[in-house]
Amino acid sequence: MLFTPMSNSTTGFLLQTMLYVANITKHDLNAPKTREDFLLSPMGADSDPEAPRCYGIYGCFPINGPWGGDTRPISNYPETPMKINTRYAVYTKHNRHMPKYLSLNESTETKYSGINPKGNIYVIVHGYLDSGDRPWVLELMNALLDRDRSGIASVVTVDWSGGASPPYTQAVANIRLVGVITAHVLFMVYEQFKMKSMDNVHMIGHSLGAHTCGYTGSTLQKDFSLNLGRITALDPAEPLFTATESIVRLDPNDAKFVDVIHSDILPFSRGGLGMPDPVGHVDFYPNGGHTNPGCDKPMQHYILSSGSLSVGFQQFFSCNHVRSQEFFLESIQTNCTFTGVACDSYDSFLSGQCTCRGTDKGFCLRFGLDAALDYQRLIGTNQVASGQPIKAYLMTGPQKPFCRSHFKMTIFMSGTIESVGHGEEVGILAVEVQSLHGEKTERIRFSREPMSFEPEKVYSSVIPGRDVGIPESVTLNWEYRTNPLNPLTWRIVAPRVYIQNIIVESLEHNARVIMCPIYQSEPVVSGKASEFRHEFCNSYRNE
Repeated sequence: MLFTPMSNSTTGFLLQTMLYVANITKHDLNAPKTREDFLLSPMGADSDPEAPRCYGIYGCFPINGPWGGDTRPISNYPETPMKINTRYAVYTKHNRHMPKYLSLNESTETKYSGINPKGNIYVIVHGYLDSGDRPWVLELMNALLDRDRSGIASVVTVDWSGGASPPYTQAVANIRLVGVITAHVLFMVYEQFKMKSMDNVHMIGHSLGAHTCGYTGSTLQKDFSLNLGRITALDPAEPLFTATESIVRLDPNDAKFVDVIHSDILPFSRGGLGMPDPVGHVDFYPNGGHTNPGCDKPMQHYILSSGSLSVGFQQFFSCNHVRSQEFFLESIQTNCTFTGVACDSYDSFLSGQCTCRGTDKGFCLRFGLDAALDYQRLIGTNQVASGQPIKAYLMTGPQKPFCRSHFKMTIFMSGTIESVGHGEEVGILAVEVQSLHGEKTERIRFSREPMSFEPEKVYSSVIPGRDVGIPESVTLNWEYRTNPLNPLTWRIVAPRVYIQNIIVESLEHNARVIMCPIYQSEPVVSGKASEFRHEFCNSYRNE
């Protein structure tokens, strides 16, 4: 998919209208009149649901049963293989600009494609309104080849752009055939190279491409008794896939390991295009799976920065949906460790209820390319059962580099006479974490919005920041907003909070440090930075 709206119902309706307009390739005298019909408008005559359409060795494709019904009020047949014209380009470390192509019609030529069956074989599948030569596909191809230390990996890009055009309902139908054809191509590779398994085959699909990978995996099992090694799903498409049977959508059974990155899971009525439901062995939800930092800019920002009305318009609507591509790509390219924290919900994660300490309160695993290794590690250490599904959460920055470390901050409010006498205060605490080597994070807010702090209470939150290693000290700043028109916000003395101590935990480094102010009764005052260090906790200085 190409367009991703912002998180409001007005924008969602605008997106659906755009998709409907894009779907009209002919004069349609029976154009739908309701909002729900805009995306789901079929093109062409109705087909007999009792007569599946067959394409030779690729089998038959019914549109009744799980392929239709309440969750799929409109179901089309796939278009012909000739019309879709799926192409398979092979890239290697020494052949990145002039790829060779795989063809079922010339299976013996497969041996000269450059594929080394002993190396990793990556297969990239694009989504709706996309193609196999898009910049993100080629950038991902190069990153995978650069990361491979063996030098014998290969990348196959699946270009099904001939079937990825409007209407959306037709593209949804076409990926069923694309998935089957891809399974036949991979089986051809398996046979030609006399491979022992497909454990080294890793499919990566975005949006509709994610479900295409699922169809490939299920076809390999059903028709060839082969299990695909891994599928990475980048924000799998939601429209016409939510609340469907597993055969219709991506499913954990489609490969030995399925990991999913959800980046645009708001309801479709509010503009979201990604699936909210977990559909893998590990489902990652960066920033809760929607409203990613940096995707809240107005449309004019994208138009001005790109210098193009059409490109800016596209970037505005695609921001959240495309973030899944960008996050996965950076997980390959960066030395920063993207870490996902297993937890039952995003709110529980943010409040610090889940950690990386391998207890019943949670554990951590790497996000992105290394997720499979960590999943196996968790199984090997008996922290999870084989096949057990995991939901994991993490936070990112607003622009590249997106990778951030996670700091759990637990703040113990003071119960001194000064603190109790001052009483409750409302504002925002901003934190800077400094490492043993003197590196500092950016200034990070303890909460997004102003919150109330009361004496003798305890507050916890997980916040993202640049990775600086083991925390050694923190600097606190109290942000208080005075409204000249609201006398309730006026203060005779500077706004302040009294903090007894802070526990700082670096989830990535499994480090936990208690830090205190230089004086026990010294407040954190608006407009003045306050330093907290571990050595200050040993003995307070005389005031």
